Amino acid sequence: MRPLFLTLLLLFTLAVNAAATTRPAIIFAEEVVAIDADGNRLPSVTIEPQAMAGMQSYDFDLGRERLLRVETNIHDAQQRGLNDLVAAIRRCYSYIEAATGRSLERGMLLYLIELDEIPYAYSFQASYDNASQWGEVRLAMIGRDAPLSGEQAPAALSDLLYDTLPHELGHDVLTGIPQLSHDIDGRESQHTRWFIEGVCEILAKGFSQREVPALHRRFLALRSLDTVLADPRMQRAMLNWAQNNQNGLVRESDLYGAAMLSMMIWTESVSLNDLLEELASRKWPVRGSDLVVMLQNTAGLDPQELFARAQAHGRQLNSKAVLARLD
Repeated sequence: MRPLFLTLLLLFTLAVNAAATTRPAIIFAEEVVAIDADGNRLPSVTIEPQAMAGMQSYDFDLGRERLLRVETNIHDAQQRGLNDLVAAIRRCYSYIEAATGRSLERGMLLYLIELDEIPYAYSFQASYDNASQWGEVRLAMIGRDAPLSGEQAPAALSDLLYDTLPHELGHDVLTGIPQLSHDIDGRESQHTRWFIEGVCEILAKGFSQREVPALHRRFLALRSLDTVLADPRMQRAMLNWAQNNQNGLVRESDLYGAAMLSMMIWTESVSLNDLLEELASRKWPVRGSDLVVMLQNTAGLDPQELFARAQAHGRQLNSKAVLARLD
């Protein structure tokens, strides 16, 4: 089969009126488009949990009145490692709270769908009530009879547990600091994205390093760590990284890597707990320029010094990533 380029086009929640009821429902939708080597879009498969036979719901306690709900069509989920999957999610919550010194107040809704064949292109839609209790709504698709934990677990599930989830929980933590300005669709960029995504990336990589070092090295291998900050244009782009942009997938990935390396250096001098506490203590909104001043005041670094040290650190990390590519 010819190589494919997979692009996540849409991921959102939307409040609508549910059919045949006056109660509001929340729609979670995700769409991925696959394009072959000739630029042709592949047919898309529609995935609707409400229409699937054998769907079951499992509830697990995350502590402090937070709930993890797993909606799945897997009939033998417990025998295939569901409890181990739940334990990993609990550890992820605990890790993020310990690493940031801040609480995650809401739980998680996970759609875990088993299919005979995972589609390259798909649209997924599900509705649910009471959105206020869910901090995260996620979809994981796995092949028939695949284990839910251990070394043989599907890559998509491992990526969700050890990279995507800790990254997104980082966003939940940062959203809980109202002083930190975020880019919001349709409004002027606040130029804080490098800080926000950098924090979320070091949280994700820190969790994977502790949990599954081999996966951690693979995640590092996805970034051009040895060269990403060598170009002054990338350094400028990182500090001015907007949510809405014309960047391609490769440049976006590079910016995530640049932001991660930069925050790794910053948090060598000042703990992440202290940085977030400093932000939470501010009386006025913090924008990108304020973060640069904060960097100088807390770590004694100007951006050029930060980039130089981050680039050197990236070269060291790249040696680990090379080992992962050779495995």
